[in-house]
Amino acid sequence: MRYNKNMEENIKEEKIDVIMFNMSAYSEWQQGYVNRNSHILHEFLRDPRIRKIVAVDYLPFTFKRALKVWLQDVLHWPRGKKMSGRLFSRLTAVANSEINKTVYKVGGFDNEVSYKLFVYSTVLSWFSESLAMKDLAQALQKLNLKNIVVWSYLPIFGKCLEVVPSRLKVFDAVDNWLNHSAYQKILPRLKKNYAAIGQTADLIFTTSQDMVDFFEHRPDCYYLPNGIRWHHFKDLPKLVGRDIATLPKPVIGYVGIIQQDRIDLDLIAYLAETNPKKSFAFVGPVWPNFKKRVKEKLGQLNNVYWLGRKHYWEVPAYISKFDVAIVPHLVNEFGKHTSLLKVLEYLACGKPVVSTPTAGTGAFKTVIKLADTPVKFNQALLDALESNTERDQERRRHTAAQHTWAKRAQFMLDKVFAKLTNANE
Repeated sequence: MRYNKNMEENIKEEKIDVIMFNMSAYSEWQQGYVNRNSHILHEFLRDPRIRKIVAVDYLPFTFKRALKVWLQDVLHWPRGKKMSGRLFSRLTAVANSEINKTVYKVGGFDNEVSYKLFVYSTVLSWFSESLAMKDLAQALQKLNLKNIVVWSYLPIFGKCLEVVPSRLKVFDAVDNWLNHSAYQKILPRLKKNYAAIGQTADLIFTTSQDMVDFFEHRPDCYYLPNGIRWHHFKDLPKLVGRDIATLPKPVIGYVGIIQQDRIDLDLIAYLAETNPKKSFAFVGPVWPNFKKRVKEKLGQLNNVYWLGRKHYWEVPAYISKFDVAIVPHLVNEFGKHTSLLKVLEYLACGKPVVSTPTAGTGAFKTVIKLADTPVKFNQALLDALESNTERDQERRRHTAAQHTWAKRAQFMLDKVFAKLTNANE
């Protein structure tokens, strides 16, 4: 088909602008604290069908978080052009150099827009959700947005999807926050908002099949597990931190947040006590309200090492030093709604994986070992240490390569544009 200017105009008319309510602050992603939300947003930045993205930083609902947002994101903002700003909020057009501080290297955008990414930060949500939405709506007027799609990761606030008139409302359900210990004090609020989302959203994506059940199997709700940034993990770095390089071999490793909803401390204690000559290395932060329990349960074990949070750039280097990668997670209600990023990251590095049978792990049972008791877990760990051929490693890498974030984002946007097309017919 011959390309012409009329076709170009039609393509431009079909492009969308996305307002995305995030479960993190953009500054946190720049510091290397990535999640599904960050990967999807940055994949969207690469897609030519999207003209502009407004990233709304995590809206605080406690004083402690509001103070952090004000100091970190309102007073100090990404380099770029200030679009609007008051004492309690700020909208910034983000320079490409700021985007490149993440693991995503975004090249030059087309000449249609000078900036493709805008970041909005506010503390007004701590005072009033309505006040925050009103302030955001006023700031958005400066951006000349067209064909708006509102996209939310944030069930704490129920008015996000209604912030401005839009062509489509999308909710990406990352876990079920009703089962998260951090939100038990606001359960009535969350229940109300989840019910509203189920009624309001035109499209829903979930990280687990159980979340599809939660939204009552509506036809426009899609189970879409997490993916991997394949190129970030496929070439393992040779330089690693001394904290892991000097550990006695073999190293049994874990990457992720250490918190009470996930980690099975009894299982870890059993493994460490049963294998005193093996090093058990945990890469990730321990939640403040969980530190006491961790110390009580594991503090006397000399072969358990807490290496702390690492930047996403560093994660492949640390995994490269694991002899076996583990997922010692609790099999509980919270875990039923999750999708494990770390399994794909382990596999992308070619590492043998032993996991408890949490949600989504069954899809990888041909390339990982699943164990539902401490004794079985320990035996699977020993078996993994004994047998780890190059062929096994290649099978793992090949499996991980099929689940990229680029493919996940493509699936999402294909559903979005199909929905928009059907609405126009």
